[in-house]
Amino acid sequence: MAASAVRALAGLWALYQGFRLAAFIQSHFFHKSTLDRLQTPGAQGGEDDSAWALVTGATDGIGKGFAEELCARGFNVIIHGRNETKLEKVKSSLQTRWPKCQIRTLRMDASREAGDADAMARTACALQPLNLRILINNVGGSSGSISFMPLQDRTPEQIRSVLEVNVRFPTEITRALLPQLQRNGSALIMNIGSATSELSLPYLSIYSGCKGYNQCWSRCLEAEMRAENHDVEVLCILVAAVATELSPRPLSLFVPNARQMAGYALGKVGCGRGEIFGYWGHHLQVMMFRAMPSFMARKAVVDVGKKEKLEDEKRTASR
Repeated sequence: MAASAVRALAGLWALYQGFRLAAFIQSHFFHKSTLDRLQTPGAQGGEDDSAWALVTGATDGIGKGFAEELCARGFNVIIHGRNETKLEKVKSSLQTRWPKCQIRTLRMDASREAGDADAMARTACALQPLNLRILINNVGGSSGSISFMPLQDRTPEQIRSVLEVNVRFPTEITRALLPQLQRNGSALIMNIGSATSELSLPYLSIYSGCKGYNQCWSRCLEAEMRAENHDVEVLCILVAAVATELSPRPLSLFVPNARQMAGYALGKVGCGRGEIFGYWGHHLQVMMFRAMPSFMARKAVVDVGKKEKLEDEKRTASR
């Protein structure tokens, strides 16, 4: 009897692991993105009815990678940032490389204007004439402070800023633009999450908690769109280590560059899930952690957190 039960459990475990492997392979290597369907004319019509995408936090890193990928795929792009000089520099670069694409800028300080109802209303009004089909909530991070830091060492202002940038700003700008996205027909809201909310790294408690909110909020908003019969896909993309100008890392199996990361993420559009790892190497990395016995995984996560903290301090000191 006991042997039969063990064999049955082993069979169920093997079946479950086989299902997970099949889902991994299908989503990362066989799924065909439905992004192109968002380039259809909007419901409002107009003299220039080409599709637009808004990317928040688009002057550096993954956000800049998204702007480049969207231009390469034929979308007009609105790039958001808080630094006017950097915005104009990125705009000029995009227009030079993709002269057929229209580029606009949106200057807002996510750490200061997330709760400014008038600023959000002005933004929605300014974008009203456009056939806005994509909103990529990419802005996030430690908001200028060291990323990896013990909670007790953070100032109240640092905590407020991280919460505003990572939670309130994406929520408020989505609220402001959602009526337009719904009205224009099929649309996409892509929220950039983090593997840290899955792995619980030390020294990132506030940021990881914000990204946990991002995941749950995305799932609930996706369900809300279905409940209200709106053709608006809400997709949370989980991201791990990426090589960027602000966070230089050697490229590897587990570390893509920003443009590659953006391309992989856009490749997941239409996957039928509320959240998914954008890059297969990141997904594989987390699957390896989850396959460990819990005591080993906990130690590995702590070791990774300590290592990242030291590297983050070195990067900050060298700026």
